[in-house]
Amino acid sequence: MQRIGLYYPYVHFRDEKWMKIAALYWPRMARVVPRGFPVVDHETVTALHSELDFLVDVDPQEAAAAVAPRFLRVLGDHGAELRARYLADAARGMQTNSSHEPPPVGGDFPVVTVEPTSETDHLTLPTALRPLAGLYWDEVEPGLRNALFDSGLAVATTRSRLADSLFLRWVATDPTLAWVYKCALTEELARRTRYAPTTDQVAAHSATDGWDTDRIAEALLDRQTPVVDSDFARHIGLMALEFVLPANLDDVPVEKIINLRKRYEAEFTAFNSAVSTAASDLEAELADIEDAQALREHLKVDFERRFKTPLGDLRKAMNGLHLKTATGIMNYKFELGSLTTLLATVAGQGPVTAAGVAPGAATMRQATAEARDTQLRNSPVGYLLRIERNLQPASLVQRVSRGLARGVGTGV
Repeated sequence: MQRIGLYYPYVHFRDEKWMKIAALYWPRMARVVPRGFPVVDHETVTALHSELDFLVDVDPQEAAAAVAPRFLRVLGDHGAELRARYLADAARGMQTNSSHEPPPVGGDFPVVTVEPTSETDHLTLPTALRPLAGLYWDEVEPGLRNALFDSGLAVATTRSRLADSLFLRWVATDPTLAWVYKCALTEELARRTRYAPTTDQVAAHSATDGWDTDRIAEALLDRQTPVVDSDFARHIGLMALEFVLPANLDDVPVEKIINLRKRYEAEFTAFNSAVSTAASDLEAELADIEDAQALREHLKVDFERRFKTPLGDLRKAMNGLHLKTATGIMNYKFELGSLTTLLATVAGQGPVTAAGVAPGAATMRQATAEARDTQLRNSPVGYLLRIERNLQPASLVQRVSRGLARGVGTGV
């Protein structure tokens, strides 16, 4: 089964290059969009959605209600420790809004940070200097929201760099607490939808860490043991894509991505099926590995066996088909041209022109193209070769060679 990605922790996608890679791997991409959130996507995202029906918006309200009791239990059991670490008002020189309502626009309340997991975030800054991170008002269950306000672990605000509007309501809290909440919420959504969590952010935790009450407390109090990300399908699939993607992917127009997805749907499906098979095998073989570096090494070996080596073999097969067909067409034209010239001379007719042999050559080209497409569709790495040949920048010699290949029906 082809999986649908579930993007977190934001609503809006932050990295255009990441989005292009996502569109080459995921059939569709879900994202968390709370009620009333004003979505304003950039052109790349809009194009992918309109041309490929790529986006699925998910309301988090029911998932938020499901995870709230876990956080309330952690607050009840570890409230004093959490306040010592993550007090949102005193640490920032603010005062808690006791009415649980956002202050007037322009009021003296914190600005919500855009990147709670960037290089200068909570992992490197002392608590008093951390900018608060924003959870959208309706993605936090009201009981939990009020408990966060009452404990001083969050403040209400309308000031934010996460959205342009001054009239949206935010629950501003420490970035660590916000990130853990987002991970737990995303994991709950993934459980309900069978979507696969994925992010463009590098962080200490992921939405696949198993966010029960104990795990939440461990993460917030720095008592957790490292968890190895065992999403084998995503690891092996993206490893394969990165092997063939151009270094200048930023400069590749999104229209090329869209065209590639539309034209080579069969190859895309075959590739995803191969990734799913690999993931199932790896899960059975590597599920108990607790060392992240060791897991990466195992994945590299499996990638080379299942994808890298077959891709090299497919390249050779396509090059051999190109040479064989080009030679065949040349011989066909030469032999047919010589024979018809001889017959015409004996019969007293004029010479036969190139147009006379063109239909035969065209038939050979068509048969070759069909053989090429069949081979690519049936190969689990055919999609990777399509990406490599269609997105990689080509030198003049390569462009001429590809033009000749298309002429004889072997161009990829």
